[in-house]
Amino acid sequence: MKPFNEFRNKDASFWAFIKFISETMGYTDRRCSTVKSYSEKEIRGLCQKHNINISDDTLSDALTYTQMRANLLNDFAEPMLMDAHSASEEYKKWEQLHRIGNYYCKLPLNKQKGEKKQIAFFTAIINILAEKTIREFTGLTNSPGFDDDPRGLTYIWDEDKHLIGASSRRFDGAFPSIESPKIVWEIKEYYYATTFGSRVADGVYETQLDGFEFKELFERTGHKVYHVLFVDAYRTWWKQGKSYLCRLVDAMNSGVVDEVIVGREVLTRWPELLRSVMMGIEP
Repeated sequence: MKPFNEFRNKDASFWAFIKFISETMGYTDRRCSTVKSYSEKEIRGLCQKHNINISDDTLSDALTYTQMRANLLNDFAEPMLMDAHSASEEYKKWEQLHRIGNYYCKLPLNKQKGEKKQIAFFTAIINILAEKTIREFTGLTNSPGFDDDPRGLTYIWDEDKHLIGASSRRFDGAFPSIESPKIVWEIKEYYYATTFGSRVADGVYETQLDGFEFKELFERTGHKVYHVLFVDAYRTWWKQGKSYLCRLVDAMNSGVVDEVIVGREVLTRWPELLRSVMMGIEP
């Protein structure tokens, strides 16, 4: 999922209003289990009830944005999300490439116990696709070509080797490394989660913190680090967490996350995005 061009330059007050109407009127329509949009009458009534002054332009933009958000999630994101079985089946296809092609990237295990302890399917697919794309672009076959298991914070230097930025947290991947990366990514796969707990919610807020740091770095120095979030698990994100998907779309459009790649979208968008980054063109 990519940001809507129409809302790239909205200021913080617009996103505060979007948050207000979404939280107050609800993110989801529980009758049909979809993401909500709102009518002009509903938003005007909400503003009158809370004594809020709102311009006609802001009202019009809020109507358009929330409808676009609902369409993106209902029509695109939901069909892309996988469950553990479908992710496992997709992983098996790519594991063969990893084995036959003598790939170097890690295929990590999830953090579950017992029968649920499996390969982290989504992470493994992301890693294999990254190495495949990098191999095809560079011709190099003696390493993954990226950091598939960062063990430190990300540091950014300028052309004169002055330290101009640092992350507060570790990421799940970086290209070409955590030393002045061109792109970093986080992965939120929760196939075996039974409830939408604080760990999942905290992950969303942590992503926003990371994004604020990269946004501040760009505004201060002009140095761009592309920041991507991968999410998957139908039950967690759709059945239980549609409101957090809405928050992620808001974060993406307000500029604190560059893209959110959802489930099966990884198969097409991730190689395309990584190639653009390696070519030095705007994804």
